[in-house]
Amino acid sequence: MAARGVLAIVVTVCGSAPAGCSGEKEPVAVTSPYHEPVTFAVAPVLNFSGEFTLGPVKAADLLASELTDIEGISVMPVSRVVAYLATQGRTQIESPAHAVAVARAVGADAIIVAGVTEYDPYTPVAGLVLQIYRVSSAASPSVDPVLVSRDPRPMALTETADGLAPTSQVQMVYNANHEWVAQAVERYAKHRDEEPSPFGWRQYLKVQTLFLRFCWRDGIERLMREERGRVSLLAGGQDSEPTP
Repeated sequence: MAARGVLAIVVTVCGSAPAGCSGEKEPVAVTSPYHEPVTFAVAPVLNFSGEFTLGPVKAADLLASELTDIEGISVMPVSRVVAYLATQGRTQIESPAHAVAVARAVGADAIIVAGVTEYDPYTPVAGLVLQIYRVSSAASPSVDPVLVSRDPRPMALTETADGLAPTSQVQMVYNANHEWVAQAVERYAKHRDEEPSPFGWRQYLKVQTLFLRFCWRDGIERLMREERGRVSLLAGGQDSEPTP
């Protein structure tokens, strides 16, 4: 299954690059790591948690909404990806080749494929995986979305026969009972304009959608930091963007 593939590749990469995994506790600044404007697509979220109340499209909409805050990045509506997947008789991304083919088909420069590995809406707890697949750098013109859609056996994301892999990825677990999470939520809430609540900023620890918004935002910030490092390496070790 695609779910097993995503989990396996994340465990492998995080084992060799702990800076992008759940051991990193400090918040990071969000900024576009690219010189040029980039258009992102966002795929329906892969649900590995076993929690059936989590809607893949609704969760992706929250992720896309948080991504729009990054200057220099345009975000396509999730419905564009959903509609294209429907023409293939599919509801989710099933392989790296599929991810790149879908991004190219909808006219995006890159696509974010995210998964929820753990989800408890009552604590709350959310375990997230976010991966970026770039069309320009991660795929060759030979990746045909029509051929990919006809593949009778979806390739697991751990398979590397096509040479594709996410350009950047992060994995985090957010538990509202942990002090660092509560502190990060409080900082995040100060810059939000939600409806007044008697709980104040703590509403982000009690309302499922608000907590998930925070988690996506924090994950996006970390993902962009990973991308900045990659872009810097491609530029020969020089930071290609102004220091925030």
